[in-house]
Amino acid sequence: MASTSYETGYQKYFGDRMANVPHEAAGQEEAMRRIYDEWASDFDKETKEAGTVYHKPLAEYLDAAIKQVEDKPNSEIKIMDAGAGTGKIGVELKKLGYTNVQALDISQEMLNEAKNKNVYNKFICTPLSEQRIQEIETGEFDAVICAGTLIKAHVKSSALVEIIRMVKIGGLICFTLRYNEVADYQDMMLELENTRRWESISKKKVPYFTAGDMPKEAEAFLYKVLKH
Repeated sequence: MASTSYETGYQKYFGDRMANVPHEAAGQEEAMRRIYDEWASDFDKETKEAGTVYHKPLAEYLDAAIKQVEDKPNSEIKIMDAGAGTGKIGVELKKLGYTNVQALDISQEMLNEAKNKNVYNKFICTPLSEQRIQEIETGEFDAVICAGTLIKAHVKSSALVEIIRMVKIGGLICFTLRYNEVADYQDMMLELENTRRWESISKKKVPYFTAGDMPKEAEAFLYKVLKH
């Protein structure tokens, strides 16, 4: 199906919210914060109508990888949900026994919705970018999961450097990219491999949406951090 059909689907379920986001960096973060603050109360309802289904398989993908590298119980694994939104990944992680999970998002209203799910123990409201997040120590987390957040209009590929900084050496990073946006992140992903900042563990396709006019799959990636 052509990408124009997907654009029609996104508009059908989510409206014109993203139509006026500035392309230049100046003003972009503030625009995204405002959009998601206004969307927060309807976000779960609208994404359910679009058949959003990637949260469970991505959480399971990370869980399987953690079992290969960690010998401590899931409840002791410290995870950052980067771009947590209303907390759908947190819900799936809790089902798998992960209770030491923090949430980061650009929108305070989205985080307020996530708080109602009682699956996180800390909330950080800040953009995900190449800028160092002062509330997060280097190597603080065993893993970072980033579901549906690395979208070129939302987060630049340079943010991968800051994501790596959050994770301990030997820790894991698990994220999705839209089917048609892998190329927008590929150069940075390869640069980080070539400079031995991280190494690729695996990649796979995961279910994305079930609605017929939305993309069926997303690309999921799993990396191990080698150095900060």
